[in-house]
Amino acid sequence: MVLAILAGVNCILVVSLFASYETANFTESFWILWPFPLIYFLEIIGLGLLGVLAVSNLRGESKSTWSGIPWICAGILLAFVILGSWTIGFFLIPAMVLYLVIGIISDKRIQGDIPRHLIYFIAAGIGQALLVFLTLFG
Repeated sequence: MVLAILAGVNCILVVSLFASYETANFTESFWILWPFPLIYFLEIIGLGLLGVLAVSNLRGESKSTWSGIPWICAGILLAFVILGSWTIGFFLIPAMVLYLVIGIISDKRIQGDIPRHLIYFIAAGIGQALLVFLTLFG
């Protein structure tokens, strides 16, 4: 649970720092960030919160839907890490790694399906990358 909280805090803190850097007064010029990067910022915050929610709902059940969520969060963050490597991506590496570690640890504890979750990780990363490319260049 501590690792999930650290990952969630990392996501929220990185977005807060980059949003405050983009706007001089965030409350007055909030809509300057619309639609991009605000959509991505909200998505990253949502991933941080969803990861914490998923870990808090893991009850040791091997058939739980929640056990794949940290892998999916890590995959989506991987897309942000790679595509935003010169800006926000570098600072999201800790959250991505923490969600991977959480996924591995929870799968080891509940004898989860690591190969299937690895597919979730890769598919989420590819899906997020495609979404970014389609919204920016489509």
